[in-house]
Amino acid sequence: MTTRENIERSLRAPADLKMAKREADKLTGLYSTPPIPVLEIAEMEGVNVVFADFGDYNDKIAGYCDFKNSKLFVNADDHPRRQIFTIAHELGHWIMHQNIFSDNPDKYPVLLRFSKPSSSPREREANKFAAHLLVPDRLLKPLTPPIEGTVALLADIFLVSVTMMEIRLQGR
Repeated sequence: MTTRENIERSLRAPADLKMAKREADKLTGLYSTPPIPVLEIAEMEGVNVVFADFGDYNDKIAGYCDFKNSKLFVNADDHPRRQIFTIAHELGHWIMHQNIFSDNPDKYPVLLRFSKPSSSPREREANKFAAHLLVPDRLLKPLTPPIEGTVALLADIFLVSVTMMEIRLQGR
């Protein structure tokens, strides 16, 4: 089987969410309290994070990974908590999908906001990675079960959005 065929197979493979969680957990083991320093982790993994203005697409793009130049581009106008998630998500692509996309950048889609990334296995993996990088189970479990008002408090503790915390508390 050729390299090209292997890459095509990788792109079509179902999402490996357990692998995504495992990869995130590897990076958070050193941290005993939230929030997880995602920018620091990205830099330790060999990528530069660039806060950018996407011009006419600024309201449509949260970020993307430039595999060739080892950079994660993040929308400079987004809310800081959105930026943190974007860094974590794109770092997931960097760690888990670099072998697929570095030689085939045309296969790496820069998704517009409000598109349906859940249909892409690689996007689902990156989302799972980001969720577990930012809110590791081992740091979340001692702070739950949630009671009324706790979701917003937990979101503040982990520096994530309330929506992301709700998703994590649902076990995703």
